[in-house]
Amino acid sequence: MDRFVSPKEMAQAIGVSESSLKRWVDNGLLEVSRTAGGHRRIPVSSAVQFIRSRGHSLVRPEVLGFTPALASSDEAFLGKSPEYKLTELLKSGKLLEARSLIFSLFIEGMSVAEIADGPICHALEEIGTIWHNDERGIIIEHRSVECCIYSLNMLRGLIDTRRDSSQLKALGCSLEGDPYLLPSLLSSIVLIENEFDATNLGPDLPLEILRGEVNRMRPDLVWLSVTSMPKVPDLSVNIDELCHDLITWGGMMVIGGRNAGAIKMPESPALKICSSMQSLAEAARWLSQSRSSDSLPDTGSSKAS
Repeated sequence: MDRFVSPKEMAQAIGVSESSLKRWVDNGLLEVSRTAGGHRRIPVSSAVQFIRSRGHSLVRPEVLGFTPALASSDEAFLGKSPEYKLTELLKSGKLLEARSLIFSLFIEGMSVAEIADGPICHALEEIGTIWHNDERGIIIEHRSVECCIYSLNMLRGLIDTRRDSSQLKALGCSLEGDPYLLPSLLSSIVLIENEFDATNLGPDLPLEILRGEVNRMRPDLVWLSVTSMPKVPDLSVNIDELCHDLITWGGMMVIGGRNAGAIKMPESPALKICSSMQSLAEAARWLSQSRSSDSLPDTGSSKAS
C-alpha cells in the first residue's frame, strides 16, 4: 500500500518552499489525494516519480520514510564510481549504506535495469569470487544478495502502483535446477518499471508447470532467467513448443542470463534472447509499442545477441 505525505513534508524533503510545492500541485504536476477534511496528501510513489522526472535533489529522504545517505560513505568514496562504491559497501557489510546507495541512484534518475546491469552486476560478480580464497566469501555473497533483494523490493514498492486492464501481462521464472532468486526478481521489476503487470514465479520451477501457467494466464511476455544451466530433457524442443503456444495469441518469450548461451535455441518469431536487463527493457518497450500501434509481430526470427 502506498504511503502519503503532506505538501509541507514533500517541500521539506526536496528543499523547496511549501508555496512552490502547492503551486506545482495546483498546476497538475504532482498527483494528490484529499483527506476527509479536504487536506492534500501526496502518494510517496508519486513524490518519487516527480523528483526523478524533474531532477530535484532529495535533501531529506527520511521525511519520505527512506534511509538518508550517510555522509561518511560519500567522503570515503569521493570520486569513485557507483560500481566501486556498492562493491566495497557490500564486501564490508555496510548494508544500510548499500541500500541507501541503490535508492539514491534510482532517485537520481537511473532505471532499475541500469542499476542492475551496472552497480549490482559488477558488485555481485566480484563478490562471487571471494570464496575461492576466503571461506567467508559464501557468507559475504549471501548477505550481499539479500541486501540487493531488499533494496529492489523497496524500489518495486515505489513503481508498482498501476493496476488496470490495459496493462500488458508478463510472467517468468528460472527453470528447474536453477536456484538463483535475484535474476528472475530483477526481470519482473524491470518489466513493472516498463508498465507491465509482471508475475515472478521464482526460481527452480519445472517447465511443465510454467507451460501450464502460461496457457492459463495467456501473458503477452514470458521470461526465462538462466543463471545455472537447467537440467531439463529436450529443453530446446520444450522452448519451441512454448513459443508456439505464445504465437497463438501474439505473445513473446525472452530468455537471458549467464548460461542462456548454453541452450540450443529454436528458431521462432516469438523468441528473443536478451543479454542484459536493459535489453529486456527494450524488448518490453518494443512489444508495448507494437501492441499500441496494432502492428503485427515480425515474421522473421527475433533472436538477438
